[in-house]
Amino acid sequence: AVTLEPKAPAEVEIRPKPPVVKVVEVKKSFIITRESLKSMVEGLAEEMEVVGVKSRQGKYVYDRIASFEELCLDYDVTVMPPTTYLLPAKETLLKLRLGDESKFEPVIEALPRAIIGVHPCDIKAIELLDEAFLATNPDPNYSARRQSTIIIGVDCLNPSPKSFAPSMGTHLAERGFDLLLTDIGGDYMVTVGSEKGADLLTKYAEVREPTGDEIAKQKVARDQALAKYKLSLDVPKERLPKLLENSYDDPYWETKSATCLSCGSCVMVCPTCFCFDVEDDVALNLREGERFRHRDGCMLVDFAKVGTGENFRPDKVSRFRHRIYRKGKYIIERYGKVGCVGCGRCAAACLADIASPLEAFNAIAESARMKEAAVRIIREARPETELYAPRPAELVKVDELTPRERVFEFRLKDGKSLGHRPGQFVEVSVAGIGEAPISISSSPTRDGVFQLAIRKIGNVTNALHTLEKGAIVGIRGPFGNGFPLETLEGKDILLVAGGIGLFPLRSLVQYILDRRSSFGRVVMLLGARSPAERLFLGELAAWSKNPEIEFYETVDKGDERWKGREGVITTLIPKVQIDPKKTMAVVVGPPIMYRFVIVELKKKDLADEHIILSLERRMKCGVGKCGHCQINGVYVCQEGPVFTLAQLRSLREAL
Repeated sequence: AVTLEPKAPAEVEIRPKPPVVKVVEVKKSFIITRESLKSMVEGLAEEMEVVGVKSRQGKYVYDRIASFEELCLDYDVTVMPPTTYLLPAKETLLKLRLGDESKFEPVIEALPRAIIGVHPCDIKAIELLDEAFLATNPDPNYSARRQSTIIIGVDCLNPSPKSFAPSMGTHLAERGFDLLLTDIGGDYMVTVGSEKGADLLTKYAEVREPTGDEIAKQKVARDQALAKYKLSLDVPKERLPKLLENSYDDPYWETKSATCLSCGSCVMVCPTCFCFDVEDDVALNLREGERFRHRDGCMLVDFAKVGTGENFRPDKVSRFRHRIYRKGKYIIERYGKVGCVGCGRCAAACLADIASPLEAFNAIAESARMKEAAVRIIREARPETELYAPRPAELVKVDELTPRERVFEFRLKDGKSLGHRPGQFVEVSVAGIGEAPISISSSPTRDGVFQLAIRKIGNVTNALHTLEKGAIVGIRGPFGNGFPLETLEGKDILLVAGGIGLFPLRSLVQYILDRRSSFGRVVMLLGARSPAERLFLGELAAWSKNPEIEFYETVDKGDERWKGREGVITTLIPKVQIDPKKTMAVVVGPPIMYRFVIVELKKKDLADEHIILSLERRMKCGVGKCGHCQINGVYVCQEGPVFTLAQLRSLREAL
């Protein structure tokens, strides 16, 4: 008989988990248990508002949460993006006190808040908003709200069927968050993105170093999520700006935009759309009110409409194309960040099923394949304590030019000069009525006061026309790039003004006359529709007699008393002989005039670099944020309003 020795049981190696970390470092990843995460969320909720993702009627929304159990971290996409907590649909910018001396009091509301469950694509959108609202002309309201907000992200492991985030490089986030969670099955990997995030873990949670297996689990989870995306871009995203640049007249834009409802749903749910409008709301007692901004969008019919009634994007095709160009070209070129993060919200919201930038990008790429078979310096706003708070200015004189036009002379109450250049503009506030962009009509060489020539055409300008000497208005600015004085000096100057184009051009005329020896020959061509609409009659008479100016004037149609020239302003240009190599033409007038004037100037062999134009657009904010004045990839309120024709050649919406 053989006696068998019983086998000893196999030894199981039990690896102890790493100890709890006492010092949390930025840019490192740790393990946090579900219970510890719960403790952190509930600890935060005791000190601030906590916003998280909830399930509601089969969809996911951001909302305030009262307990950890309400929080959903494995969702696909929310109806509205988390950016609405940083840039609300409506917010008060100023409190208004109306009376003999109106007051504008900045309002900044920024309660401490934590937003939990932000997907990487939305984190990328927040980074874009940071660039737009903080990099230049920092927006005080956005800045305060951003600083008081904690961003706790979570990797998207169950993407929306309409998402194409990997194609835009937005399915993962390396920065832009305070903490970032990855569900690795029971526990979470938490990556620390800021000192604020490190402090959160130290104060509210217990974390430990991850094991090698846990690090591998995070990679597997992300790889499996990547495989779930069904949509993709047909070209590298880096090629989009050039692709769109060559596709402005592609038939796709008209074909696809035909069914657009102009409802604006696509821009209202987009995390990277941040355009806004500004309005005044006055209480019934007419003694107080507020100036608020509210969300606006380039797909809405009146978005690009200016005070004269002209709409620079009047049809569906121009609005549809602008939105796609903004996503794939303009934002990338302006901010260096993608303008579409591939979240798919717009495609889900669009009733006409035409809003997806992915579909547009791929269609244009296919069209390009079938076909193959001006740097402007941004002049920042004047540094002010509050970006949107006007400075009080006193009305010291009013002169009537015509029944519709008056010239107003103002002096800033703080005694400082306006500090403008000819061709710049200001935003003028009438408390309780609103704010409007107005060109400065006087030269900075005539210091102490400044003049604004204003046509009565809208709510603000009508209100201005009722003001009397001593009234107080609000002034922001000056804004934009004015006439290039350094370039003009030493040159012959051909000045061309039609109608109220004389308003901004007058500032340059005064500047030239006050520094006459710095300029060569000066020729002035002025046009008006009728004798009754001629402006600054006293100055016209003086200019016509000034031996240092060659003065020509015409009206479209005269009356029985008119003894001067008749005809449109372009009839004057052939009468003038110029040296194209040493002449700079400055043209200001209604948009329709520019096309015909340019034709005549080109007959004089003037180079595009020698033709300067001032553009009118709806410059609502003045600081390059609201989006109303955007022409293709530039903002008129900052890069303009003055451009050379050479710069405008690449801007298809400009002329």
